[in-house]
Amino acid sequence: MRLILPTFAKLNLTLRVMGKRPDGYHNLVSTFMKIPSGDVLYLSDSTAGIDIVNANIPLKGENIVAKALRIARAEGFKIPPLNVKIHKSVPPGSGLGAGSGNAAAVLQLFGAEKVAAKVGADVPFLCSGLNMAMVSGIGDHIEKVRTQMVHGVIAIPDWETETARAYKELDAIGYEIGIMLARTEMRDIYYANAGKRVGLLPNDFLKVLIPKHPKYNELFSMFDKGGADAWGVSGSGSAAFAVLKESVKFKWPDYVKHVLYF
Repeated sequence: MRLILPTFAKLNLTLRVMGKRPDGYHNLVSTFMKIPSGDVLYLSDSTAGIDIVNANIPLKGENIVAKALRIARAEGFKIPPLNVKIHKSVPPGSGLGAGSGNAAAVLQLFGAEKVAAKVGADVPFLCSGLNMAMVSGIGDHIEKVRTQMVHGVIAIPDWETETARAYKELDAIGYEIGIMLARTEMRDIYYANAGKRVGLLPNDFLKVLIPKHPKYNELFSMFDKGGADAWGVSGSGSAAFAVLKESVKFKWPDYVKHVLYF
């Protein structure tokens, strides 16, 4: 048997962190949108057990696909020994959850979606079958959003963001917004979808990202001058995005290493 699985990633159009929980995780409120990742998984039978290989990006620690299979098997799902080769298009540390999309594709293949929350915060949404949703809690509360998907461009710069460190730095700064306001901020997505200019979409991680990487301001200015209706940063970075009514040919600075369209 050999299977080829395309996988998805997610874009955080808005993101507010509500605070740190006693168990060490963080509660959040975020507008998630599913996007193509370009990542592809090649699965085949293996007599030697699981062998996870990233075809073009070296592995660091346990791959999330291996983690997903380990948890699913521990929960009683009958999954045969597999060889998994992963061809990555989205680099790690971009805030797009492409690795979570890899894990979600494998869980869906074997009907093991119920363990998604144990694998990672982005995995339940990517297993949900929804194109857009309001996600809260630790990623385990998912509400369908009744709006059309927006379209635009994603710029991935040459720096990475370590999510755990970004949360730690945000904890030191503190949180300023309540859950009700965070939920109503989703209305900006409706406005941008209707062609109204919204500007910078809320993401609490901007407080720690911009002082480290002021070039975000250069990207935001470029999006603004290019006629974007909204722009922002996905997750804890590093990817920046713009919501566009029509295709725009940006002159990308040298530090932008990858460009995705959604």
